[in-house]
Amino acid sequence: MKDHIVLTGLKIKCIIGIFDWERKTKQDVVIDLKFPCDIRKAAIKDNIVDTKDYKLIAKTAIAFVEKSRYQLIETLAEKLANLLLHQFGLAEIELSVSKPGAVRGSQNVGIHIHRSLSRSNFDDLTFLSLGSNIHPELHLYRALSSIDKKYPTEGLSHVYETSPIGFKNQPCFWNLVVVFNGQGETVGQLMRWINSLEKKEGRIRTKNTLGPRTLDIDLILKGRLVKKQGKSQVPHPDIEKKAFVLFPLLEVSPNLIHPVSGKTMIEIAAGFDNKGQNIKKLPYDTFPGFYPKFLLR
Repeated sequence: MKDHIVLTGLKIKCIIGIFDWERKTKQDVVIDLKFPCDIRKAAIKDNIVDTKDYKLIAKTAIAFVEKSRYQLIETLAEKLANLLLHQFGLAEIELSVSKPGAVRGSQNVGIHIHRSLSRSNFDDLTFLSLGSNIHPELHLYRALSSIDKKYPTEGLSHVYETSPIGFKNQPCFWNLVVVFNGQGETVGQLMRWINSLEKKEGRIRTKNTLGPRTLDIDLILKGRLVKKQGKSQVPHPDIEKKAFVLFPLLEVSPNLIHPVSGKTMIEIAAGFDNKGQNIKKLPYDTFPGFYPKFLLR
């Protein structure tokens, strides 16, 4: 029989419902979580690092639900389950979302779902950083749509508004990270395809490498691969140097381990001290229609 970690009765306030008053007034939802975890090693060593960090999982769930604005608890449950599966590498999860008092005469009403992680082997995953400060809502959308048509998309960060580096007299950038299954593709093949996407969106390369651009795509990680090929380097050095690469990557995979330094993205972010790089996470609903259908699927 599998061991499980269980969190019950997590009460969170959020916007949920279809009626006008429900779109303005936060209501209570109650979350229950159950996921497998072999606790034998933790039990023997009595060490938190040998089990799942259920406090962090709970905090992540609370932060996500508090900011959500879904109409249906069915949607909220599906999105939350998918987020927790991917961010914490859970093999599966049982999740209940209930809405006390939603039906007159009933103490509670809710749904219970069971989902499994269908994520690719980590070595098959490719991480790209995308940026634009010339009509970014158009060029980033089209680039993401092209990526999703070619590869199974596994994850997508929020858009982050970031201050330009170097050449300051230009608009702020929009940056994000997308993860997909690039199994079987070499670095050279990926770089040629990336260049074709940039050209398709009107990217013109000049001597000013820090100037405005329609689309800039960097291959930042390819599983645990460590490689230099021409001007390309995997993992990309900007992971540890640039906020607009690090923090979207942190969101997508906080426990991901840097193949060279051996540090997790959380550890790298904790030590990041370049205060000259301004970065602001933008909410999903800031740009209606911006995100393709694969967002958090």
